[in-house]
Amino acid sequence: MDKGGEGERVKLIVDASVAAKWIIPGEPWEEEANNLKRAIALGRVEAYAPTILTYELASVLLKAVRKGVLKAGDGIEALRAVGSLGISLTPVLWEEVAEVFEAANSTSLTIYDAAYLWLSKKLDAALVTADEKLCKKGGRIAKIISLQDLKI
Repeated sequence: MDKGGEGERVKLIVDASVAAKWIIPGEPWEEEANNLKRAIALGRVEAYAPTILTYELASVLLKAVRKGVLKAGDGIEALRAVGSLGISLTPVLWEEVAEVFEAANSTSLTIYDAAYLWLSKKLDAALVTADEKLCKKGGRIAKIISLQDLKI
């Protein structure tokens, strides 16, 4: 991944599959995810996500709590920590949701995944994901970088 000129910040879209790796221990590509998190925290990466990220991440953490992988308090603390990283959240407005629908329909992905594709296209920024299905099917709509291939 081109890091741009000195002082230039890379703009990326981050999905829940990446953010979950910042919290749940022992996940594949944990090191790559944590490198990205550090780059965001240090201001080297401008990170964006549709607001659906908050719900998706909270849902993943709740499942981890119910399976005994995380304690509820740790999940709450982790959500607050991710919130303080400075990821810019973008709502999908009514006049834009048809584009998300079209992206989901044309790729056979979920509306949730299509929201990340839509934002990637809207902001002309690559989407970073650990979701292999999204990588394979979404590449026609937006530029996608698999987390395992991210060099930051």
